[in-house]
Amino acid sequence: MIKIRFTGLVSFFLILIFLSNSGIVFSAQKGGIQYTMPVDYSFFDEKALNNETELLFNRYLMSENEQQKQIFLNQLLSNYSILGNIDSENPLYFTRLGIVYDKLGKDRYAKSNLSRSLNMIENNVYAYYAFGDFYYTRSQYLKALFFYKRAYETGYDKNFDTLYRIAKIYEKLGDFSNAIIYYKKALEVKDTQNIRFEITKLEGLLNNNSLYNKRR
Repeated sequence: MIKIRFTGLVSFFLILIFLSNSGIVFSAQKGGIQYTMPVDYSFFDEKALNNETELLFNRYLMSENEQQKQIFLNQLLSNYSILGNIDSENPLYFTRLGIVYDKLGKDRYAKSNLSRSLNMIENNVYAYYAFGDFYYTRSQYLKALFFYKRAYETGYDKNFDTLYRIAKIYEKLGDFSNAIIYYKKALEVKDTQNIRFEITKLEGLLNNNSLYNKRR
């Protein structure tokens, strides 16, 4: 059987079928009668599409051009929708779909796909982290903290971004002691002037609060 390979821009065929990430069908209407044409995913070369999509995802992460990032997101939505239909048991595809929908501001679809990924595998650290990001960007800090802590506990204990976000949330919640603990953990992973500044700032605030309480 000839497999379809993917290079360069997403073909017209891909553009048509990315519209849904589950049970995709083509539909056409003529004379008031609707016809549906199921997609045979066995014709797709999963490995080739996955490799191309990984490169595309990395280009999205590296891009600083918002217009270009939007184009990447639309292409990623198409590709991961297809991949999810090719292999409906692969948690990575649904985590990535959740991330893409998150960036597109489609909250319901983002949570649905991230939840699906979490249900597929125990201690899905990548999905935990992605869920943390989802709630963090929406300023739902207690929910974000829950998922970042789950990511930390299940494999991301040396992940700088996880440690930094946990520290930042504790700081926003006014828990400076725990914020300092996680800033120091982040500093062990990546020594940056910004982290050192945050630690010094919070230690100063804690010291001032302690002196104030003693005077009272």
